[in-house]
Amino acid sequence: MTAEQQRALCELIRRLGAEAQRLRDNGLRIDQKARQDFVSEADLYVEQELKVWLRTHRPQDGFLGEESGLTQGEEGVWVIDPIDGTSNFILGMDYWCISVAYVRQNRIELGIIFAPDRDEFFFAAAGQGTWLNDQRLIVKEPSPDAVVIGLGRSSRTSAHSYVQTLEALLDKGIEYRRFGAGALMLAHVAAGQVHGYYEAHLNCWDALAGLLLIAEAGGVHNLSHADANLLQGNPVWAACPEVQQRLTPLLLG
Repeated sequence: MTAEQQRALCELIRRLGAEAQRLRDNGLRIDQKARQDFVSEADLYVEQELKVWLRTHRPQDGFLGEESGLTQGEEGVWVIDPIDGTSNFILGMDYWCISVAYVRQNRIELGIIFAPDRDEFFFAAAGQGTWLNDQRLIVKEPSPDAVVIGLGRSSRTSAHSYVQTLEALLDKGIEYRRFGAGALMLAHVAAGQVHGYYEAHLNCWDALAGLLLIAEAGGVHNLSHADANLLQGNPVWAACPEVQQRLTPLLLG
């Protein structure tokens, strides 16, 4: 992807974030996909606009959107969550984002996460580092007694296993936060607001952009292939290197 295309895509994502805010503020049409699983007209609008832009500027690529599914391409695939944290978004909370990743040959090449209500624009390109607005991000190891982990709760795994994870972390003196938007929590690992993020099952459109942000900021994660289970999802565990190594037996053992 050319630098000019990258800039144009970033500008589009910023505009779509503002449009999502406008739609919310004017009153959203909302449908329920499943229990505690919602889709708003803003989700559909953002995904469709991204799809149209990519078809025009990257016709050789495929597209995987949370709402519209997979369209195959000849080269890479764009993996999109138009609004991660839809419940937060609907309720007027600021913890939601647009997540865009580009994957080619098992490698995440581009990751963008934009949280409009927080004015946080995260960008990473493979080999070029991670940026929050105009600031370069580098993960820093916390002291062992000050670790805070972000957690996600997936309806595709049992509540019992989630409670077991909580108990195991608390027994080790590890603090946790759960904010209901996995993509944004991954971005906040790169920014140092939490020191790791774990979810027993995370869809790729929630995970891939954030995983590149973390890797380019010096963190590590458990997915060696970007397109592993592209349609089924994966357990995801990403963190500062020492935290990831220390807690991997606890979380993935």
